[in-house]
Amino acid sequence: MALLFCWMLWKQETLTLFAAILLFSLAAYAFQDWRTHDDTNYAGPFSGELSFYGNYTVDGDGLRGFAQIEGGPVVYATYRIKTAEEKAALERLLYKSALRVSGVFEAPSPPSHRYAFNMERYVKQNGASKILAIDSIEGAREVRTIRSKLNSQREWIKQHIRKRFPESLVAEAEALLIGEQEKMTPEEQRIYQTLGITHLFAISGLHVGIVAGLLYFLLIRIRLRKETVLLLMLLALPAYAVIAGGAPSVWRSVGMATAVLACRLAGIKLPIAEILLISFTFSLFWNPFGFYNIGFQLSYGATFAIVYSLSFLARQTSVLKTGFLITCISQLTLYPILLVHFYELSLSAFVVNSLFVPLYTLVILPANFVLFAATIVSGPLADLAFALYEPLRGGVGSGMEWLAALPYQTWNPGKPSLCVAVLLVFSVLIFYSVAERGFKWRQLLIVLVPAVYISLVPYVDPALKVTFLDVGQGDSALVELPYRRGVYLIDSGGLLRFEQKAFQKRNRPYEIGRQVVAPYLKGRGISAIDAFVLSHADADHAEGAEEIFQLFRVHQLHLSPGSEKTDLIQSLLPYAEETHIRFPGRGSAWKDGGTRFTYISPNDANYEGNNDSLVLLLENGGFRVLFAGDLEISGEKELLGQYGAALDGITVLKVGHHGSKTSSGETFLSSVSPALSVFSAGRDNRYGHPSKEVVERFEKLQLGTLNTAESGTIEITVKNGKASVRTMR
Repeated sequence: MALLFCWMLWKQETLTLFAAILLFSLAAYAFQDWRTHDDTNYAGPFSGELSFYGNYTVDGDGLRGFAQIEGGPVVYATYRIKTAEEKAALERLLYKSALRVSGVFEAPSPPSHRYAFNMERYVKQNGASKILAIDSIEGAREVRTIRSKLNSQREWIKQHIRKRFPESLVAEAEALLIGEQEKMTPEEQRIYQTLGITHLFAISGLHVGIVAGLLYFLLIRIRLRKETVLLLMLLALPAYAVIAGGAPSVWRSVGMATAVLACRLAGIKLPIAEILLISFTFSLFWNPFGFYNIGFQLSYGATFAIVYSLSFLARQTSVLKTGFLITCISQLTLYPILLVHFYELSLSAFVVNSLFVPLYTLVILPANFVLFAATIVSGPLADLAFALYEPLRGGVGSGMEWLAALPYQTWNPGKPSLCVAVLLVFSVLIFYSVAERGFKWRQLLIVLVPAVYISLVPYVDPALKVTFLDVGQGDSALVELPYRRGVYLIDSGGLLRFEQKAFQKRNRPYEIGRQVVAPYLKGRGISAIDAFVLSHADADHAEGAEEIFQLFRVHQLHLSPGSEKTDLIQSLLPYAEETHIRFPGRGSAWKDGGTRFTYISPNDANYEGNNDSLVLLLENGGFRVLFAGDLEISGEKELLGQYGAALDGITVLKVGHHGSKTSSGETFLSSVSPALSVFSAGRDNRYGHPSKEVVERFEKLQLGTLNTAESGTIEITVKNGKASVRTMR
């Protein structure tokens, strides 16, 4: 907001408007303080009514979303659906009912690491107070309001699409027509992110413009007066915003469109820049928490850049060139925001958007409106239209997959610090200020130099970093060598998957690799892994590997000899077709710079489970780390017999088998005598890891320990021979 005001003054916009907007903004925040005053007692159980907002999610047996407690605050409500019948009933009632529920308030779980999704921040930034874990739903009361009626229309459209559209077209139709992305698979989202075209599936100015144009054309064709048409559109566009899901980008587009219509109706002429700022201010007044929404930031940021580039764009004579420049302006303006939230930027977006924006504007988006209308007007007509369109859309999808498979499309410098993010934003503003007086190619250095700087930082860092990721009940560790000479990932965590009933199966199951491990790597600016070590073929060590192969370039895969015959590893091998696979055993070693890696187990190729884990010893000067996999007491005795004093005085021990009582024998611990031992275990895990007797064993020997269940991700940094430890919690 401050940057917008500074830009207004620099551009010498109307001082009166500037003062009015500033005063209005101050009043908005004062009003918000009063509006969010909360006297709710969160200590005891809750019983009462609540109404879910329209963007709730029912996925498998999970219901979640923001909800308004009657006469109380906003909460993030969650519920585990118990039967298929209950799920069907909820899907019929949720969008138009207030539910009578009982449950307890909970504090959000802390993030596993600093780049992970932060539930506590998410809840607060959406104006909610707590998480309400619903235990039971006792009944429902139908609510009849304008919003509930619009939500009913939204639900009708969604169900109509799912019944009448071919399965291959449902996800895209829901996204383009009502802003619903529930049906999109993680793989589809990955493709769109790689190509930088995710914004095409979020309802924004393009969609609102088409809807407004169609509505205006139809109303004029039935010979209504222009003034009447404008009034009807002023009522219709906000209704469409609710039906379309009410995302910030939708309200921004609808807000600006209604402001233009109102000014035209009143005979007032306002520059588009002032309309943008009025829309921005009213959006904050209506929902100040929306400022934290990524869609809000991207929508207003891109529009701001395009509005203040209109004079430059107007001088272009080629439509294709204009479209390419709009893409470049948007991407350049938003790249600091994209790095803060996603840690990477699609380089292909500059070219790909020049192709796909016209394709979606002129073909795919209008086609979905036409197809939807056809399903209402005539079944045979709709079937004919689908028969013609589905192969075309399938070809476009295949083209997207081919493009997304091309290497080196993303720039991943990692998450910038606050100071660096501010530097990037100011470099963009300075670039625009200079380029406005006359663009020259060398002016791009203003934004390229900071970008190159943040890309090179890891390669001038002399520190060795060893990180034990909090992946719940599982193992995953990351080794980053000094000067980024090498990146090694040891295990990827994972979940045990149990048989589920049909109604329990989720469209987007929780994935450790994609949702915990990958964000940490991307946040650190890592896009390739030199060696991916899967210590053994247990799900809690290797189930998340599939997503790692999908999201990163993996040069080598190290497997315990014989483990490749297991079902789990067999299911992973198709994803590792372009990866060199090794089966190292005892004595296999390599050196990278001043760091040496040695496998000290297993001793044969007969894979039988935990005791055949790959056990890796890392040595960097006097700093030594032993990654013990799930090694058990018998395996520990064998190691001591083979290596003995060579293992004495380990700096860090990754405790075997998460602290199970079948591992970490007293003889082994006495001999190894680690300065720090790390338990990798999940909070309140069903196995009781680490075992009480094992913990007592460490205490008896006066060995210091940390547990990822309590400390979260544990980062150890070695610089100038000194090690420092940082924990997430």
